[in-house]
Amino acid sequence: MIFKRLFRLPRLIREQQQRHRTRCDLRHLDDRLLADIGLDRDTVKREVSKPFWR
Repeated sequence: MIFKRLFRLPRLIREQQQRHRTRCDLRHLDDRLLADIGLDRDTVKREVSKPFWR
């Protein structure tokens, strides 16, 4: 059981890093670009305030 979790650890770390990068990218988009992808500023604020593991 513990071996299985250790085996998945690198994948979990990569996923968390990707979420962090995506949220940083969202934070820097202007309102026009956010509208193009169907998001508003309030939605982005909620998303980027989440902890990296969620």
